[in-house]
Amino acid sequence: MISKDILNKAIYKIKQQKQHAEQIADKNLQKALLNTEFLNIYQLEKTALIENAKCEVYNQKKLYNIKDIETKRKQILQKLNIDEKSLLPNYKCNICKDTGYLQGKMCTCLKAIINEELYKQSGLNHKLNSFENMNCSIFEDSKKIKNLYDTMKKWCNCPSSAYLNIVLTGKTGVGKTFLMECMANELIKNGNIVFWTSAFNLNQLLLKYHTTFDDNKTNYISNLLEAEYLFVDDLGCEPTLKNVTVEGIYNVLAERVENNKKTIISTNLNLKEIQDKYGERVFSRLLNKSNSLCINIENKDLRLIKKS
Repeated sequence: MISKDILNKAIYKIKQQKQHAEQIADKNLQKALLNTEFLNIYQLEKTALIENAKCEVYNQKKLYNIKDIETKRKQILQKLNIDEKSLLPNYKCNICKDTGYLQGKMCTCLKAIINEELYKQSGLNHKLNSFENMNCSIFEDSKKIKNLYDTMKKWCNCPSSAYLNIVLTGKTGVGKTFLMECMANELIKNGNIVFWTSAFNLNQLLLKYHTTFDDNKTNYISNLLEAEYLFVDDLGCEPTLKNVTVEGIYNVLAERVENNKKTIISTNLNLKEIQDKYGERVFSRLLNKSNSLCINIENKDLRLIKKS
């Protein structure tokens, strides 16, 4: 489960949407009911629906012609210059009617609100980049980079992909974070719950979890474990905290792999440096050939290219 704080905020927001839509519809209805002719047909329609339902139960002939009553109601509303739709709640989500759930599963509208709340915790202070505004011409090997971006976009649109972990390696400034933002943006558009964090912030969450001893401690790592897609930017820049960093990262990766959840990581470290810093257990979880993909991006520092 996503952290209680995030989930409660999202549910509260969608309930407010639902309530607002219903209040406006009710206000419009009460205004229409001030007209005696509409009031009479409105009450007749309610009575007719109840009485016809009783007739169905007892296998009797229906007493009222509902279609005729509906036609009369529409005619009265038209005469009053009232849009019939205004008497019904105008929900933002027509799929779940602003309940947030459909057949016991989270609706995409609730996931979107959760993503908004998670984004506030990401540390990012700008809108995520997207595949649509990617300019491959700034790269030395533009064709190779375009193929990479196309491949990652396809992965984002293929939930059944065997790759659970994607690791982007390369020197500072080659575009790893930009690519990850494009991927996160695409996944969010597809209705997935995405949690983005820096490696430093990940380390802080693991530390808080490790040093908390009450029932709420799981709130610190629930987003790391439960988000459908976890993005960790700049792995390797965080300090190594004894009994916290390596053990925590291993547990997060192991739990996510176990639950078939996907993790995308960027790092300036090469494979040997990853193994040296985090050990064999983390290395094998992160870069298992059966379910992981490691991509090394080679390019000049894009920040220098833009300046030149």
